[in-house]
Amino acid sequence: MENFQQIPSGTHLPFRVGIVGGGRLGGALARALEPYLAWVVTRSPARRAFLRSVLQGAALVGSLKEIAVLPPVVIIAVPDRAIIPVAEECARQFAGQLEGKVVIHLAGSLLAQVLEPVQQFGALIAAAHPFTVVPEPHPGWIYGAVWGIEGDYRAFDRTERLVVATGGIPYRLGSMNAERKALYHVAAVLASNVTTHAIAAAVQAAEAAGIPPAVFLPPILRATVESATSALLQGQPVQRTGPLVRGDDETIERHLRALEQYPLLLAQYKAFLAAMLHDAP
Repeated sequence: MENFQQIPSGTHLPFRVGIVGGGRLGGALARALEPYLAWVVTRSPARRAFLRSVLQGAALVGSLKEIAVLPPVVIIAVPDRAIIPVAEECARQFAGQLEGKVVIHLAGSLLAQVLEPVQQFGALIAAAHPFTVVPEPHPGWIYGAVWGIEGDYRAFDRTERLVVATGGIPYRLGSMNAERKALYHVAAVLASNVTTHAIAAAVQAAEAAGIPPAVFLPPILRATVESATSALLQGQPVQRTGPLVRGDDETIERHLRALEQYPLLLAQYKAFLAAMLHDAP
């Protein structure tokens, strides 16, 4: 818990922010930080039209070439593969303007060091990743999220103030290398993407059984999440249930026979069984 940065109360930011990228996360940030927004760069006309409909006053442009002045903080909210090209473009275009500016990328699996092209011109670099899911560009999805932060400690003050202004919780990740940063992101993928994949499989099984997923699944999902959350907060292992935990091989065999006419579900079920067996105490 000592890695939580103490931030003065209140959400006022004493600086302006520019955002490169207007997708789901970039759009959510733009809306959360609207009072402090200098500009948003997004190549997509559709995204610019959407942001224009929900934002007032911020410049919305299609390329960095249309930006003349950098604000004190620049957020690069683009897909992971585009972060280095955007950093290189910023370095070429703004060069000396980057001195003392904070440049932040939002990728969970990449170190802040990938922003080295702008660091060479005096920018203070950081990586700040919201440990949550953002299915649409709405600020409610990032409100309350914990953000893992690493990079140049001189960038932390502005980065953490920015996170607090979105309703988030900044958490300093400490010394990170490429492997640890990747594992940090694996934890997020397992908690979100793999979980939603398992839920999608449950939906398919319910439909195959002829029961309405919207009726049967929400209560068991809610109970599962609440039980796991309670265990985590108490520092206890997450409790597991089901035929594998009980050693009920006959039930598992019935499952496997029933799934033979659903090859994809069968493969997924076997993969889940293998994972649970490997992780069994």
